[in-house]
This record gives sequence, structure tokens and C-alpha cells, in this order.
Amino acid sequence: MNTPSNRKRQTNPYQKANIFSKWFFLWMRHLFWQGRREELSESDLYANLPCFDSEKLTEDLQQPWIRESQRKQPSSLHLIFAHYGWQFVPACVIYSILEIVIHALQPLFLGGLISYFAEGQTSISKDSAYLYATGIVLCALVTSLIFHPFMFFVFAVGTRIRVAFAGLIYRKCLRAAINGRDGLGALAISVMSIDLPQFDLCFYFFHDLWKGPVEACIFGYIMYTKIGWTSLIGIAFIALLIPLQAWAAKAAAKFRTSSAEQRDRRVKLMNEIIGAIQVIKMYAWEQSFAKLIANVRKMEIKAIRGSMSIYAALQCTNMISKVSLFLSLIAYVYTGDVVTSRKVFILSSYYSLLNDSLQHFWPLAITTWAQTVVSARRVTQFLQQTESPTSEECSSHCRDNPTLQLDLTKTPAKSLPVGRLHCIESLEKSLTFSHVSASWNKPSVLQARRAHIEDISFKLLPTQLVGIVGNVGSGKSTLLNVILGEVELMQGRIEVHGKLSYAPQEPWIFQASIRENILFVEPYIEQRYRAVVHACQLDCDLALLPHGDATVVGERGISLSGGQKARISLARAVYRKADIYLFDDPLAAVDSRVGKLLMDKCFNRFLGDKLRILVTHHVQLLQNVDHLLLFESGRLTQQGSYADLRDVIEKHAAPDLDAIEADKQLVKRVLSQVDRNSKLFQDPTKTVDGQSNKESAFAERQQKGAVSYDTYMDYFRALGAPTLVFLVLALFVVARVCEAVMDIFISRWATWEENRVYETTEQFEKTRARMVTWYAVLLLCTLALYLLRTFGFFLLCLRISLRLHNLLFVGIIRARMFFFNANPSGRVLNRFSSDIESVDVALPQAMMDSLQFFVDVVAVLVIVAIANYWLLIPAAIMAILMYFCRSFYIGASRSLKRIESLTRSPVYTHANQTFQGLTTIRALDAMPQLEHTFHGHQNTNSSALFLYTSANRAFSFWTDLICVVYILAATFSFLVINQTFYSGDVGLAITQSMTLVIMCQWGMRQTAELENKMTSVERILEYAKTPSEPALETAKEINLSSDWPQKGHLRFSNLRMKYAPDDIEILKGITFESQPMEKIGIVGRTGAGKSSIIQALFRLAVNEGLIEIDGQDIAQLGLHDLRSRISIIPQESVLFFGTLRFNLDPFGMKSDEELWNALDDVKLKKYVASLEGGLSCYMQDGGSNFSMGQRQLVCLARAILRNNRIIIMDEATANVDANTDKLIQETICTKFAHCTVLTIAHRLHTVMDNDRVLVIDAGKIIEFGAPHKLLQLEDGALLNLVNQTDKATANQLKKIAAESYMRKNK
Repeated sequence: MNTPSNRKRQTNPYQKANIFSKWFFLWMRHLFWQGRREELSESDLYANLPCFDSEKLTEDLQQPWIRESQRKQPSSLHLIFAHYGWQFVPACVIYSILEIVIHALQPLFLGGLISYFAEGQTSISKDSAYLYATGIVLCALVTSLIFHPFMFFVFAVGTRIRVAFAGLIYRKCLRAAINGRDGLGALAISVMSIDLPQFDLCFYFFHDLWKGPVEACIFGYIMYTKIGWTSLIGIAFIALLIPLQAWAAKAAAKFRTSSAEQRDRRVKLMNEIIGAIQVIKMYAWEQSFAKLIANVRKMEIKAIRGSMSIYAALQCTNMISKVSLFLSLIAYVYTGDVVTSRKVFILSSYYSLLNDSLQHFWPLAITTWAQTVVSARRVTQFLQQTESPTSEECSSHCRDNPTLQLDLTKTPAKSLPVGRLHCIESLEKSLTFSHVSASWNKPSVLQARRAHIEDISFKLLPTQLVGIVGNVGSGKSTLLNVILGEVELMQGRIEVHGKLSYAPQEPWIFQASIRENILFVEPYIEQRYRAVVHACQLDCDLALLPHGDATVVGERGISLSGGQKARISLARAVYRKADIYLFDDPLAAVDSRVGKLLMDKCFNRFLGDKLRILVTHHVQLLQNVDHLLLFESGRLTQQGSYADLRDVIEKHAAPDLDAIEADKQLVKRVLSQVDRNSKLFQDPTKTVDGQSNKESAFAERQQKGAVSYDTYMDYFRALGAPTLVFLVLALFVVARVCEAVMDIFISRWATWEENRVYETTEQFEKTRARMVTWYAVLLLCTLALYLLRTFGFFLLCLRISLRLHNLLFVGIIRARMFFFNANPSGRVLNRFSSDIESVDVALPQAMMDSLQFFVDVVAVLVIVAIANYWLLIPAAIMAILMYFCRSFYIGASRSLKRIESLTRSPVYTHANQTFQGLTTIRALDAMPQLEHTFHGHQNTNSSALFLYTSANRAFSFWTDLICVVYILAATFSFLVINQTFYSGDVGLAITQSMTLVIMCQWGMRQTAELENKMTSVERILEYAKTPSEPALETAKEINLSSDWPQKGHLRFSNLRMKYAPDDIEILKGITFESQPMEKIGIVGRTGAGKSSIIQALFRLAVNEGLIEIDGQDIAQLGLHDLRSRISIIPQESVLFFGTLRFNLDPFGMKSDEELWNALDDVKLKKYVASLEGGLSCYMQDGGSNFSMGQRQLVCLARAILRNNRIIIMDEATANVDANTDKLIQETICTKFAHCTVLTIAHRLHTVMDNDRVLVIDAGKIIEFGAPHKLLQLEDGALLNLVNQTDKATANQLKKIAAESYMRKNK
């Protein structure tokens, strides 16, 4: 699996930068210039720094995790501190000490400077005042110089930890037990996208865990020495609120756990929906799944509302310092002391600092680390998932690709009588089973494990071709999985001597070119590659594709037919040089001609000198095998040669497969072989352009420029209540005005008391009482407005988030099928996991902080201007510098955030694709290569994240320095300007200026963060606005009756179909008509367009021409009305996670009796009754606890329950044995006797008794008529197909057609 991550990139300039350049972020200047001139793209990223190399970090953490996993209670958090603690704990301690010292000194310097301006003071000289002013500015400067480099350092630590754990999680994915990976794919994506990023965040707040309490003690002592015991009242009030912090942390962790569980359920459900979207659309089940998603989402939002309420309460904590100051001043006043400006602003400064550290950062640190504990616990639980059974190895150098293990304690003893031995270096290649019993079920104390194969013994020798036959669910696929080591043995011993290769029953195709799918992780050898493509009968298919084998196919091979996928999967297994080849029913999806050619050219000739094990239902093709194994109900009932078992296996044999290619077409293709070769096997260097052009259709689109104003408007419009939005936003301004008035009032009160402008004591007391009353009123009003503003805003955002998710879900579920062909699941899931989580949690917080920042800055500038209007000049200069600084930075930051989001998607897509093909990956020993690819994706993402974070830190660093210059101007202006100032105004102006630094540190970062988080809204809206299918409901003027269609009369007229508006035509002028209750068989080679007729009938693609049902043009109908009135048994049987009852009847409209009757009709009643829970038994991932044949029968039961007049069978019996096929045909004859049935089948006997057969090739109809009549045509296409079978089968098929024709035309 190739990855763009392997491309050569420029060295990161950070590596060559000197200490000064690193400290001041000067190394970022080139990227900022480039970002300002043009939009950055992924190609502009630098090479990942060695310290963030995913592979190295994972390896470094591997052994420590193994040691940790051996502890009684393993913990990821314990591992982090044990392995990484030395990197960040000392740095955090040193930084916190430095910060505490600065915070302790700055208010004292301020108090000294304010005292200089007190009326009548003589104790402080102007020189001393200058020293105090210098101290204030130096404290601000040192804080700015050390804060951002420190934060950058802890980010690097957090990123290394996240990347290392992501590597361990992916390794666990590769080792997950096949019976324990129920929904594990979605869970892995959820842990990687939601929980691991918590490690990026939590280290920012680590030092705040102790800084707040330490500062409280130190500041309390200083205030006591300066003002007396009344200062402790404010601290006591703050301390009384601390127990609430503990409760908040506990509650936040509880809500986080709850929301994470619901999010996992939602992402897992979405993963299933995206994977089975075509089936969901065909069944018209969108509303049922929308209801499921909506219920999970409501529970998730309920949990998020709890954590948001806690965050909203914490946002109001800046009012606590105001209340503390109020209580201290009132106590101070009523003990008879005089309030002075110096005392007020020393108190105010310390309370503000305490408020930040004790009431803002401390609880934020506690809640962040509470969430981190939850995330770490989930990571630990994931890493402790069950692994696939381990195997013995004959020597330490036995295997070329050693199994990756996370838990080395599970290594078995050296010689075991029970277990699996795998040795690839044995001279004699063989496979031996000795009394083997195995089970898919996990060991449980509650119930005994059921053996899925029991007491199996045989020995297979090199160069043998071995056939395995048996009924549906008899244990054939289980046997292959036991050989591969995927299923745990209950008893017995297996010895595998030789290298394995495997082609699964359900083909696994990943998003890449066809060549890359075939090569997989093997090197390209042109001669072998050509031979394999020819042996697997892919020549014709590649000739028809626009770019030959360089054609890029979508995830799961969604743009290929079933037969093409099966042969590509087969070619991958055959291309690998191995000793033992396992094939799980690869002939199910191909026609008889191709089947015979595969047996001859692939299995007998190309692999003639290898041990080959072939599972199939088509035993006629096994006449020349060396050995046959017959399975029934998990037991090996008989074994021997074909001749020995011929009579016994007759009941398992189908009369023949359906061959579909006319002779003239075959000759034509053979003649064009020479011309085609030049196109088929293009030189890899020459196909790059064509491939990149094709890949561009699958590439994720990167938005350009600033997040548009429309995106912000669309975000608020999603609520649908503009008045409410305006009211909440207005509260921000009103609350801040009220707070500003209160601040100015305190400074004027302090000045008034200091100057003692009063006539009598009585008048003084009266005025003071009035002052206290006004103070109390202003405080209560501000507090009420803050609460109303904060809670109102977060609830508003939560409602918007709920609506946005609904819009996204509707956009996805209503999108055309081409959207899913072009976009891999990881890309869509990224929207539903990371982007939705950003909109749920991070965006409201960033938006809240940004809005507060804007009103705070305006308020500060106004207050300072009131104190000294000359300060408007440096304020204007600062604003201009800030604007230029932001404009210089925002282009690069915005692009880098988008690139970071884009580079995150391949990580999730790769993990998801790995889960889909896990058995194949392990069988082909591809784990190291896939892990290398994963690390490549991680490195690309780390490079983008590093640059994005560097840009943020550089911007914040320089804006802080601008703020320090403003503080310098504000502080020294009062000393330089020859004018008298009130001490209260000086204190107010300087304290407000000092808060400006903290505001800018947080606020400017949050405004940039807001724009970056809005890219998530942009990405969600992009998919929410995906062009949708036509309306679901039929227009009223059509007046469609509730029992339409009554007859089931179909008419196709000049139908042309393509998958996308600008795509090539697949169907080219199809015209035919079926009569009511007619049974029509549709035959054609793989890729001929058989399934495309079905897609056209369900309107899943772009149709041109006419399709009528009972005289009604289906183009005028609503999709639900059309699709719900047609029953389909699809080519790929899909079961969803949940109960069997839900899988049969998701709307809950049928009674238990009806469900059991339907299961009885498809001969599944007995099997389902034996399962725990019966109808309520749970389906594992994709119904993996049912065999392929049983899943097909469940789909047939769905069709019976729907009771429609038109039935579509899309190769529905491809994966069942002949006996089950016979039962299905009987069911169709009885249950669907009064229905129009369209059957796409590979077995000729399933359509020979149909009323008519339609032969299709290359999107055109070749023949259409009664099978008997078509067989009378000389050189007819159907006749050629029949004659390709052996003489006895051909005669039998002609007899079936003749008897059926005579019976129907008496």
C-alpha cells in the first residue's frame, strides 16, 4: 500500500535554527511570508522532525508498555509518568516557581507606584517611582519571554506521547482477535481521534495542578502583612468554593465518560451505515437508521450538556475576584479603616491573579486531567483487547515477517501437544490436522463454548490440489481460519509447514490502483505480474478500464463488479510466492467459462507445484483434484478422491455455473490482445500522470482563503432563531459595560476616601453607605448578567451543534452513490468524529473566549483612556501592530489547520481499511509494511501539527511583546507627562493594562483557534450541502395508490445509465418489457452491466430514458415510495450490528410469528432457535457470526417479509451450496409465484426454467426471449453458454428449458 507520506520533503528549518531563532520563533518567517502570498498545501510541509518519528516513538514505548501490562492494574497514565515524567515534570516545577515569584512581586511594585500619586505623600521619590514602574514592566516582559517557549516544549512532549500511543493502538488493531474485534474498527478511530488528542492538551495545564494552592498561601500571607485580617475574608470565600471544584472535576469525568461511550456508539453506527449505504438506500431504511443515530446523538448531547454547564460555570469564575474584593473592602470599611488606592489595587491585583490560578486554571487543570484519566483508561482498555491466538515457531528465525505482539507474556511453551505450529522453512511442505476442535466463541464462565469444527484429522502433502465441500454453515471457512491461526483451538494440534497465501470469501479491496491491490506488499516483478493477471482472467477487464491496471478503485472496490473484486483478490493471493494457497470460494462470483479457465490456468498450471486448498460449492470443477474433504455440521464426514466420493457429494453439486460470453465477443477480444497489452501493463514511470489525474477524483478537497463570513452566518442560522442569537450576543456587551462601570466606580471611591472631601463625620458615613449600596448593586447586576450570558451562549451552541450533526447526517444519507465511490469511509468518519467533537466542545469555548476578548479589549482601552487620554496614541499603535501581526500570521495558520485536518483523515482511513482486511493482511504477512504506512501517515500529520502549533505560538509570542510595549507606555506615561493624576486612575489604568497581556495571550490565540475550529464547521457544511438524491416522497399530484404496483409490469425504454453525470455510460440503450408475474433471468459476464440494471431500477445512479412500473414513470416517484415497493436480495449480503430482529424488521412493524415464518421459509428457523436469544441474538461486526450463505438467507427472509410485487435477486445464491440453492428456488416458486422476479445468476439452472432470459454484454442487450427458444437459435449466445458445459449438463439444461416452456405454453 503506497502512501504519499513517503515523498521526499525539505528539511524542517527548526533543525538548523540557533537557540535565539527557536526562542523567538524567527525560523517560521519564511512560512509566514509564503502563507501570506499564497495558499499553503500539503506539498509545502517540511519533513517530520526525528523527535516526532512515529515508528521510533512506538518502538521506544513498546517494551515499557509490555512491562506495564504485566502489573496487576495496568495504567497508561502510570506508564506516561514512568517513561516520560523526567522530560516534563522538572520543567513544569521550575516554570511554576518562576511564575509564582513574578506574580508575587508585580502587585507590590504596582502598590509602590500608586502610593507615589497619593495626595500629600512625601515618602516615595520620583526615582523610586521609576524603579517601581521598571519592576512592573520587567515582570510582564519576563512572563512573555518564558511562557510561549515553555508551552511549546510541553506541546512537543504531549505530541510524542500521543503519536507513540497511536502506534501501539494500530499494532493492537493488527493483532486483534477476529472474534474480539466486534466494532473495534470504529472504536480504534474513536480512541485515536477523541482520546489521544487529550494528551496534546493536558500537559499545558500540568503545572497549574499545584500552582493555584501554592499562590493562595503566598499571596494570602503578603496581603495579611499589608492590609490585615480582612484580606483573608476574600481568600476564605475563594477557598469555600474549592470543594465545588472537586465536584466539578468528578462530574466532568463522569460526563466525559458518558459522552465518549455515546460517541463511540455513534461513530461505530455511522461506520456501518457508510459501509452498507447502498443496501440501506435499496431497502429505503434511511429513516430507521436516522432514528437510531438521533437517539444516540441525543444521549451524547445530554452528557455534553453536563460538561458544558460545568465549563460555563467556570467561565463565570472571573467574577469571584470581584466578590472577594467586595467582601474584603466592606469588612475593611466597617472596621473603621480608610480605603486607599494602594490597598484597593494591591488587593485587586492579588485577587485577580488568585482568581486566574485558583478559580480558572486550577479547575481547568483538574477537569482536563480528569478527562485525561478517562481517556487514558479507555486507551488502556483498548490495548488490553484480546489478541489473535499465538503460534509455535520451529526456530527463532522461522518466519520472514515475525508477528507483532503487544503482550509477550502469551508466548507458548516450546513443545505443546495442543496448539498450532507454523514453520516456513521446512523442507517438506505439508499441512497436518490431528483431532482438532476450534470455536469462534470467546471463553466464558457463563456458558460452554460451541465447537464450530470438531475432531478434524487429515494430512495434506505438497503439490496436492485439495477441494473442500459442504453445506452452508458446515465449517469450511472456519477450517481455513484455523489454518491461518485466526481461531483459537479447543483441542488438537495443527502443523503448517510452508509459507501461506490466502484469498478470502469476501474480497478485500482498498483504495488504490488495481496494480497496487494485486501487488499489495510484494515487489513488482513484471513477468510474474503479467502471468498472474492472465491466469486470473483479468486481461479483458483491464482492457475495458480507462487507465488499465493504473485505474484507481474506491474503498472496498466499490466501483468494481463482484466478479472483478473476487478475481483481483484471487490475483493478490496468487501473486504472493507461497507454498500453501488457501482459496475461500473464489469461484462463487464468476461464470462457468471463467471458472473453468481459473481452474485450468491458475490452480492447475500456474500453481501446479504448490499445495492448494480450494473451498467451493461447485464440485463439478473438482473432478481432477487430488483430495476431497466433505464437511457437515462442523465435522469432517468423509475424505478421499473425487471418484471415491462422487455419489456422496452429488447433492452438493450444482448442475453448472452460468457462462455468459458469446463466441464472437470472445474471438474479438482474443484478436485485440496484442493491442491491449501495451495498455494493460503500462510502465510504472509512465502511468504516474494518468494515475494522479484519476486519484485527484478521490483526493479530499482543501478549502482556500479565510473562513468565509457565510460560514459564520450559516453556523448561527442553523439554530433557526436569529432573535435569540442577537439577544445572547448583546448580553456580552451589556455584562462587560456593567463590569467596567463597577471598576471605574471602585477607583473613584478609593480616590474620594483618600482625599477625605467631606464636611462632617455623619455626612461621610452617609456618603460611604450610599457608595457601598451602589457597589453591591453593580456587583449583583454584573454577576447576574455574566451567568445569563454564559449559560445562554453555551446552550445556544449546543442546540446549533445538534442541528449541524443532523444536517451532516442528512447530507450523507441523502448523497448520491457516486459520493461514496469517491470518498473513503475514514474521510466521512473524520467529519462525524473529530469535526463534530470540535463543534460540540472546542468551538463554543473558542467562540466564547473570542467574543469575551473583543469586548474586554474595547472596555480596557476605554477605561485606560478615561484615566489618561494620551494613552489612546499607544493604544492605536498597538492595534495597528496587532492587526499587521495577525494578517501576517492568519493565512499560514488557517492553511496549516486545514492541512492538519486533511492529513488526519488518511490515518483513520488506513486504520479502517486495515480492519476490513485484517485476516488477509495477517495471512499475507503484511503487518510490518502496513504499520510502516501508518507511521508514514502519522509523520505527515505530525509535521502539519508541529507547524500549525509553531505558527500559533509565534503569533502569541509577538503579540505578547506588543502588549508589553503598551504596558511600558501606560506605566511610564503617568511619570513622564507633566500632569496631576488621581492615584485611583493610575491604579485602574495600570491594572487594566496588565490584564491586557493575559487577555492577548489567551484571546488572540483563541480568535485564531476560533477560525481554525470554524474549518470544522466549514467541512461539516461542505458534506451537509452534498448534492442529494431526488425527493424521498412522491408529489401529491401523482396520486400514487398505497398498493402500487398491483401487477408488477416492467418496461425499459432506451435506458442509458452512468454512475456520475460526467462519467462514461454503463448501460447503452437498454429496451425490454416484462409482463406481470413474469420470471426473467439476466445473464452476462462480470462487468457486463447486469447489476447496473438493478441500480437503474432503484435510481441509484444517473438515468436517461424511461423505466415504467405498471405504467408509472419511476422518475416521477419519490425514492422511498419506489424503493420500498421493490424487494431485493443483494449481491453482498449485509447484516448490521444489533439483534437479528432489527436486521429483519428495523421499523418494528412485523410480529414475532411473521419473523419466525420467514426464517422457516428460508430454512433458518432451526438454526436461529438454537442461538442464545433467538430473534434477539446479536449480530457481530457485519454479521460475522453467520456464514456468507446464512447471511444470504437472512436477506431472502427480508424480501419475504416485505411482500412486494417486484423481486430482484442479484446473484443471491452465489455463496450457497446446491442443496440450499434448491431450497431457495423452491421458496421463490412458492412465495414469489405472484411476483415479477428479475434474477441475476451465475448458475444456468436457476434461470433455465424462467419465462425469459436476457443476455447482456458491455451494457447492451444481445438476446432476450424464452430460454427454450433462444436455445434453438444457431450460434445463439445462450446456446454457446450451455454448450460450454459438459454434455450431460448441457442436455439437462436444455431439458429443463424445454419442460418449462411446454408447461407454460400448454
